[in-house]
Formats: sequence, C-alpha cells, structure tokens
Amino acid sequence: MKNKIKIIIITIAIFCWQLPTGIVAQVKTNDSSLLSLKTNTEELKVRQRGGELQFSFPRLQFKSALKIVNTNGWMMKAIMVDEGLETITVSTSNLPKGIYQCVIENRTQKFMKKLFVQ
Repeated sequence: MKNKIKIIIITIAIFCWQLPTGIVAQVKTNDSSLLSLKTNTEELKVRQRGGELQFSFPRLQFKSALKIVNTNGWMMKAIMVDEGLETITVSTSNLPKGIYQCVIENRTQKFMKKLFVQ
C-alpha cells in the first residue's frame, strides 16, 4: 500500500513539474505579442574613424539602447538612440584597445556586431 502511494505521489509530482512548461510553450506559440526578437548581425555596420565609431543600421522603429560591452561582460558605454535614426557616431576616447560586442536593441529590433577598437 505504501509503495502504491509513493508511486502515485511521484507520478503527480512529475506531471505537475512538466505542466507549467507545456502551458508556457502553448501561450508563446499562440500569442503574437510574445514573439522573440530576431538578432541580425549583417544589418549593423561599424566603422572606426580616428577616435570615433560610426554605426549604420536600418531605421529604428522605437527609442533604442546602444550598448558596448567588453570581453569580460562589462558594459563600457550605454547610449539612448532616438527612433527614426539610421546612423550614430560614438567617441572611443575612453575605450581601451580591445574586442567589444555592440548591441542596438529596442522592443522589436536587435542588432549585434563584434568589433576591435584600435
């Protein structure tokens, strides 16, 4: 009798443990407001000219955040970019030489590019 109760409890626990995952997956596939962002690396172009980085990207639909992150994961610069822009220039005067990940992101767009600051 005790064995049957243990088996029933374990079965219910496994069922309950997997239940939320199934519900979340169903909600995500049926609710268009929860669509994931597509990250595009080809659409963000970065040129280094002297002590500046020139970013070119498709027209931003919303106010966005430009983040420059070093290889240790530290955010070295964060700048708000207005909607409707397609280019922005950022000074590299306080960035040491090295490899960085640049991300421009808003609620519907996300662009990423790795770059080497010389």
